[in-house]
Amino acid sequence: MTENIDEAGIRVLTEEELISAVVEKHRRFLEEDKKEFGELGIRLNQVEEAAKNAKNSRIRMEERKEVLKEKRQQFYHQTEALLEKDVFPKLDPTTVSKVKEELKKLKGQIEPEEEKRLKDSFMENLREIIRAAGLGENVLLQTDARMEEARNSNLELNELIQSGKQLAEDDGSKSEEISKSKSQHKWLSTKIKNHEEALNYWEKLKV
Repeated sequence: MTENIDEAGIRVLTEEELISAVVEKHRRFLEEDKKEFGELGIRLNQVEEAAKNAKNSRIRMEERKEVLKEKRQQFYHQTEALLEKDVFPKLDPTTVSKVKEELKKLKGQIEPEEEKRLKDSFMENLREIIRAAGLGENVLLQTDARMEEARNSNLELNELIQSGKQLAEDDGSKSEEISKSKSQHKWLSTKIKNHEEALNYWEKLKV
């Protein structure tokens, strides 16, 4: 058998050479796995930090949404108080009831586009009512300013709601990436440990 190997030009490795080859193989695998482990660790930290920042953003966003809801209602309350003081006493009950009904629709939770449409219609009707009652333009300007502020609050609120939907999608993606990365990180950690143990074993035999 040895003669056949010699004739074929194949050299049989000595035990020492075989051990050296195994040691070198484990060293190479260990180096590759440690590099991947380090890179994955950096990426995992980045994604976890991004997820933490996104969570903080969501908290701030929710707080801002509550503030905007309150602000919007406050502006409509101011509008109503202004009309109650300067306009309603000079109008008949039917007209007052009609104006209040339109205001009620505006105060509801509606899309900014719908709010603009209702607000424009409301202001047009109010302008006619005030002129017919012989009242000044000042109350009209004040009413318009407060209602515009209410609409701006609703616009910002709507933007935050849309951003929140995007954040929720991103969160799902980040959670999935974190889960996969942690699983791979753990697997690589086990591989590295196994290579280190094997390397330690074979290096002792080498001596």
